[in-house]
Amino acid sequence: MKDIKALYLEKYNDKDRFSEAGEGVFRDLQDTRDTCYRIALSYELEEGDSGQYPLEDVLDKYYLYVSDFLGTDIDSLKPGDTVTLELGGEEDDVRKATALAGKRVYNTYYTKEDGKEYAKLVIE
Repeated sequence: MKDIKALYLEKYNDKDRFSEAGEGVFRDLQDTRDTCYRIALSYELEEGDSGQYPLEDVLDKYYLYVSDFLGTDIDSLKPGDTVTLELGGEEDDVRKATALAGKRVYNTYYTKEDGKEYAKLVIE
C-alpha cells in the first residue's frame, strides 16, 4: 500500500447523517455503536499486495473495520490499482489511523525457530 491519502466523501455533506469530528474524521449519526466514527482513504496496491493484505493487518493494528468499499471490486485487484474505502471504528482508533496518510504500508515475512512463516506489518 502506497500513496495513502485521506479523502473527503460527498456523503459527508449530509449533515443529518454525518458530523465532522475534525482531522478528516466523521461521526455516522445513524450508527449508535461506539464504532460510529469514519475515515475515508485511498491507496495504490504494490507488487505483493492483495485485496486482503496488508489491509487486514492495518485493520487489526488499529481495531478498525471496512464500513464501505467505494467503487472497488476487491476480488479483481492487481498491483497498480487504486483502492478507495471507508474505515470505521471507535473515535481514538480512527484518529490514530489518520496518521497513515502519506505513508507506505507493507508486510515483511520471516521464519521463526518453529519453522513457521510469520508476517510483520511495516509502516514507513
